[in-house]
Amino acid sequence: MLWDVDADGGIGWITLHRPEVRNALNAEMLDALQSALKEAQAREDIRTVVLRGEGSAFCAGGDLKEIQTLGPFGVRRLLNEKIRPLLRSLMLLDKPVIAALNGPVAGAGIGLALACDVVLAAKEATLITAFGKVGAMPDAAMIYFLVQHIGLKQAMELILRGEPLSAEAAHALGLYTRVVEREALEALTLEWARDLARGPTLAYAMAKRAARDAVRLPFDAFMDLESASQALLHFSADHQEGIAAFLAKRPPQFQGK
Repeated sequence: MLWDVDADGGIGWITLHRPEVRNALNAEMLDALQSALKEAQAREDIRTVVLRGEGSAFCAGGDLKEIQTLGPFGVRRLLNEKIRPLLRSLMLLDKPVIAALNGPVAGAGIGLALACDVVLAAKEATLITAFGKVGAMPDAAMIYFLVQHIGLKQAMELILRGEPLSAEAAHALGLYTRVVEREALEALTLEWARDLARGPTLAYAMAKRAARDAVRLPFDAFMDLESASQALLHFSADHQEGIAAFLAKRPPQFQGK
């Protein structure tokens, strides 16, 4: 895995870097991903994070050669002690997270992508859910994300049949945010990352948490969360700057505070 920070632009770039195995996830890469996200959370100069793949694929899923050496209890520990915390870190990072899918995404890689806030995809970014082809069930929270995003019946079709889903079809279902030609993906990703890094980071963080909680909270509990969050934001430096910029008819200069 490669980790690079554009401090001036406020962007943290995470690159899955095992192109010889289509960026399959092994324990070392999972640990490195978690470490990068922990650093991104702690650093004020990082205002958005981009997760991308090296080579022809975004991620082929888990490294099957390594997984086959673990045994049942080892697989359970892998999912509970590495995959689960990593997905939580992606979902709960107090900054926007963009997945830039340069090519096919399969298996656990789908969980990584769908845990991000925005999914920008090249037309080659086929979504492959074929766990059933190897006698396994989807993991890395893929079932959880699919049911949330597209509903039970659509999710069951992908889970049970395991047919690849084109990038355009994934976009139509609401799994991908945007789909572009592969040569346009880098520019689109940079545009989104720069735009989000200039935004009101604290407001983004609270909106992210509210959006995640909206699917599980009763209405009144959600409104309690919304009202408390909005009240706090009204005392933030970014809100004061936003109001001042609006009244002065100028672009705001947010600091993420």
